[in-house]
Amino acid sequence: MTTHAPTEATATAALARFASTFERTHLSDADAAVVRASLLDWLGCCVAGAMEPPVSALDAVLAPMAGAAQASLLMRGRRASILDATTLNAAAGCVHDLDDLHAGIIAHPAAVIAPAVLALGESLGAPGRDLVAAYAVGFEVMVRIGLAVEPELYQRGWHATGVLGVFGACAGACRLLRLDQARTVAALGIAATQASGLRELMGTAARCIHQARAASAGVLAALWAAQGVASCADPIGGRYGLRVLSGTLRPEAIQDGLGSRLHLRETAYKRHAASGSLHAAIDAAIALRAAHGLSPQAIDRVDVRVHPLALDLCAPHADPADAFSAKQSLHVAVAFALKEGRCDLDLFTPSTLADPTVRALRARVSASADPAMQYVEAMPAEVVVVTRDGDRLVRRVDVPKGRPSHPMSWHELVAKFDALAAATITDTRRRAVVEAIERLDATTVPSLLAPLAGT
Repeated sequence: MTTHAPTEATATAALARFASTFERTHLSDADAAVVRASLLDWLGCCVAGAMEPPVSALDAVLAPMAGAAQASLLMRGRRASILDATTLNAAAGCVHDLDDLHAGIIAHPAAVIAPAVLALGESLGAPGRDLVAAYAVGFEVMVRIGLAVEPELYQRGWHATGVLGVFGACAGACRLLRLDQARTVAALGIAATQASGLRELMGTAARCIHQARAASAGVLAALWAAQGVASCADPIGGRYGLRVLSGTLRPEAIQDGLGSRLHLRETAYKRHAASGSLHAAIDAAIALRAAHGLSPQAIDRVDVRVHPLALDLCAPHADPADAFSAKQSLHVAVAFALKEGRCDLDLFTPSTLADPTVRALRARVSASADPAMQYVEAMPAEVVVVTRDGDRLVRRVDVPKGRPSHPMSWHELVAKFDALAAATITDTRRRAVVEAIERLDATTVPSLLAPLAGT
């Protein structure tokens, strides 16, 4: 990648210069492949979540106030304003908790960047090459800001995707609008003052408002700045900037290597429909079941050791009230993995969660934190199954499938997209989406979304 963003006096100025001067040609083939994979992965999540009750309820709130028909409400067969389309599509894309993630910032980049640049890009009739560049810009800005404030931001109770996502959505939108450095600084300031999201909502139906509002707020910030509205000079590093949420700021994480080193290939993808903090435990439980032919009836107890943050996230959901909470539950995830050999979306239904075998198995699961476990690419886990015959079976997983050093292949991501979209759109339409992503540089955003614009 060509260096094109020299060190600036402030972190905000450096990011604005990067965003305003970034071109598609600055991306390597490998980095562009990550952008395509992330867009396909998010589109599958969006298709699967489009008609879920919380998303439909949000649509019911927004529809009577609808403005111009500028961008598609994916899978709903109609158009809405850029902001409403961004909001609804973002909510749909994260409602099942299957969207991609970045371990270093404890957040989900595509969940906010993809709906923002797709809705704005569709309204602009943007070429695919610009979409690729905009997504890359949004990702880099979001991740670099995240690395400057994490893990302190998360530890204080902020949901990182909501707080950091507004910057990714804003930067990607600024790139699509071709804003110069000064207006991009203004946009980042407008975005910064809207950064929010409480971890207290995790495991609830309302959690998707974090992604929805971050994505639309980022686009709003860019559009407003494009009209010449000014904001502060350094919303990230200023005295009352982003540090007020995290208590600390490491500006070197923002500026070091900016313009010459990208973080795109640190993207991780989910193959299980559960919190990313549980994927190591799920993989370990699946491996034990396969290696030893375990049945639920043969299991006396299951002891799971996890990273402390994983326990912190899953502890409130040992006995979940619904599917949203169940996706944050270590007990449910391990029970599904041991009983079914998988932890897929179709298992998270009221009837399956109420199944006597599942309930009995999850009651035999206990969890504890291991402070010695290191969170690098993922939160590790060790699963110990004690059988009724007295056997003690152990499996530890440090890097679950889908993380950068243990990646999902393009074919596996296409299979995930097909599995998520098969119940909603035809094989022909699914193939059209995949092919459009594969030749994204040669198509347009409206063409890419056309197969998903109907019902």
